Amino acid sequence: MKYSQCCPKCQSSEIAKIEGGAFKGNIYNTVSFGLTTIYLTRYTCTHCGFTENYVDDPKDLAKVKDKYFKPGTDTEFV
Repeated sequence: MKYSQCCPKCQSSEIAKIEGGAFKGNIYNTVSFGLTTIYLTRYTCTHCGFTENYVDDPKDLAKVKDKYFKPGTDTEFV
């Protein structure tokens, strides 16, 4: 939805962008570990309610990768 501006569930183009961040009024959609808090931006279809979350800052994305990505592990995508 972030790039296509189209809901993959119902194909509506009515997408709301809800930016994350303490100063943007959206402090609840986060990934936290230690003293690090990463704010996620939500894209929500205003027709059916389907929602996707994104980490927008490449530096924050690198922090998530460093913390949670384990190369060579045999995991299933959920």
